[in-house]
Amino acid sequence: MNEENQVSNVRRRPILWSKGVTAGAIASFITAAMIIVSAPNIVYAQIGSMATLQNIQATYAVSIIPGAAQMESPYHYYPSVIAVPTGTTIAWFNNDFGQPHTVTSGAPGAPDVGSLFNSGIMPATANSFFQYTFDNSGEVVYHCEIHPWRVASVSVSDASERRNNFELTSGVGPVLDLTQHPRALLNFEPLTVPLDRTTPLTYNVTMMNSTDTVFSETFVTSGESLPLELVSNNNSNETISYGPDFSSTGTYHVEGPFLKGNEEYRITVEIAAINASPPENPIRDEFTLRTVANE
Repeated sequence: MNEENQVSNVRRRPILWSKGVTAGAIASFITAAMIIVSAPNIVYAQIGSMATLQNIQATYAVSIIPGAAQMESPYHYYPSVIAVPTGTTIAWFNNDFGQPHTVTSGAPGAPDVGSLFNSGIMPATANSFFQYTFDNSGEVVYHCEIHPWRVASVSVSDASERRNNFELTSGVGPVLDLTQHPRALLNFEPLTVPLDRTTPLTYNVTMMNSTDTVFSETFVTSGESLPLELVSNNNSNETISYGPDFSSTGTYHVEGPFLKGNEEYRITVEIAAINASPPENPIRDEFTLRTVANE
């Protein structure tokens, strides 16, 4: 079964072309959730709805996909390799209905298993949920204790760049190695606009290489910074955007063949509207991202 058949109801918007459906909108599975907040060996659970998902303010959704318990499944956690800035809260959803799973830090059998986080048994019910905030940089491997052949990783970076109007934090810093990280989360935090988690903010983001615009898109957050994941997918003929991961919060994604190795890109970000009204003065900055790859 390929990714397109595993992930349905993808919420997407075409940027440059408009055909086909790709995997990525994992949050489309989420209609209700059992929320599990865990420290090692301690698990608290309650039944919640989408409103509750907003209240926990997770940034990024990872799905334990349908069929994940089967050894022949190509995925278990999706996405399985991600790169995020420090401070990112990841929420894992058990979408493998009828099958219990865990989200447990460390490699299977390692002496430090579960020392960083351990969900405990995620119930075999619709959309059971676990979250963890990555406050320290480094490479974190995790696995399922019930299906220990299922291993994934989170690369966490404390890289940041500050301009006049925005601070950019990134899962990879100023250089994106596409060989290691085909997807990287960037977070654009306004410095001159209060973030009240209520007032709608409209962001325009444009990415250019040396000659062309590779994407230009508008995103809206509920009075929050803009988490935007760049996803390199050379198997696609189009570039699309989708998200946010939750009903009105969380990460947006731009996916497609727009990222090439060994190039320099200029990313312009601006706040085009605050509560649907243009700001009195321009709120805009430009950042640079360089890509490398083993051809």
